Formats: sequence, C-alpha cells, structure tokens
Amino acid sequence: MKGNKTTAIEPVKKIKKVLKKYGISETSYGIIIPIKGRRDHIVTIKHRSETGCHLLTVTGKRYKQEFRIYDDVSPDVIVTILKENLGEQFRIL
Repeated sequence: MKGNKTTAIEPVKKIKKVLKKYGISETSYGIIIPIKGRRDHIVTIKHRSETGCHLLTVTGKRYKQEFRIYDDVSPDVIVTILKENLGEQFRIL
C-alpha cells in the first residue's frame, strides 16, 4: 500500500477489503470531498484507466473520494470483482 495520509470513507473501506481478498493490495486513496444536495443513497463507482493506475471515483451521499489501484490487473477483472462482491447499495459505471 502506498502512503495514505487521509482516512477512507466507509464505501472505500469495503472496496479495499474486497480487493484485498483477491490479492490486489497496491492501492491508495485521495482526499475526501464533501458533496451538497445529493439525494441518491446508492454509492456510485466510476472506473477510469489512468497512466500507471486504475482510478475509481467513489461517490456516496455526502462525500466523494478517489481510490487508486496500482496493481497490474485488467479493468474488466476489477469491474467483475466489484460487481460480484458488492451488494445492491453500489452502482458501478
């Protein structure tokens, strides 16, 4: 795990736990950004492939945080793992 100077919001902790079960441990997360006026209670996960990492933007009801995966895994594998192991409270885009 790379340097984590901030804490993780609850949905990011769940994602990290699921990925750790599958051996994906080179991760880090960014700062927590507050969101105002969002009414959707379902956590939204957006996946993007950046140079050198996979970027998951996790948006909850009140906060948003970026979660980076540095392991050499294909994007399809990450999305499949998340869809299979996360419940109905998560929406993956």
